[in-house]
Formats: sequence, C-alpha cells, structure tokens
Amino acid sequence: MPKVETLTKLEWEIMKLVWKKGRCSVRDIHEALHPAHSKAYTTIQTYMERLVEKKYLSKEKIGLVNFYTARVKETDTLKRETTHFVKRAFDGSVSKLAAFLFDTQHFNEHDLEEIKRLIETKEQENG
Repeated sequence: MPKVETLTKLEWEIMKLVWKKGRCSVRDIHEALHPAHSKAYTTIQTYMERLVEKKYLSKEKIGLVNFYTARVKETDTLKRETTHFVKRAFDGSVSKLAAFLFDTQHFNEHDLEEIKRLIETKEQENG
C-alpha cells in the first residue's frame, strides 16, 4: 500500500462519504456534505484533488465528469490513524489511552457492558 498522509477534518468527511457511496463525483460529495452549500463546490473539488495527490482517492474521467473512488480501505485508514495518534499522544501505550478515556469520558451502562464484552472476547482470543 502506498504511504499516505494524515487527513484533515474535511478530508475525513469526504472519505467517509466515498467509502459509503463508492464511485462518486464532486457534485455528489458537495450535495451530501453541504446541502445548504456552506462550502463552495470548488472547495470540495480542491480537497478531492488533494486526496488524489495524497493517494487516498483515484480519479477517472467519464465524459466531462471526474469520478473518484477510494484507493485505501476505511479500516486500514482508521487503524493507521489510530496507531499514529496513540504513538504520538500516549507513547504507543493503548492502556494509557484507555485510562485517559476512562478518566475523561462519561460511559453509560450500555457502554460499560459493551467494553466488558469486548475485553472478554479479546481474552478468549488470546487464550
């Protein structure tokens, strides 16, 4: 897989839509992201071109329209971004991240039950 750069907030929004929709045009993304047109069409176009340069998207011209598809999987991107964040912010320690989240976030009963289930599943996998 090609080396890719991290994503900005708007790039994440664009990529989430591309992963969900598959092949799409700038217009498709513009209408889905900003139905009230709070961002200009050309702004979305510029960001999508940056995503091509960053190797997150590929572009294919069909007639007069450019269509974009994801070059990277969502799960691979999430894993890479999360790993990078944990390395930078928590010296690579997932337990430090978990401790921070437990100290700073509110978990309802459902959240806690789900976390317990995930831990039990992981313990069984690790034998």
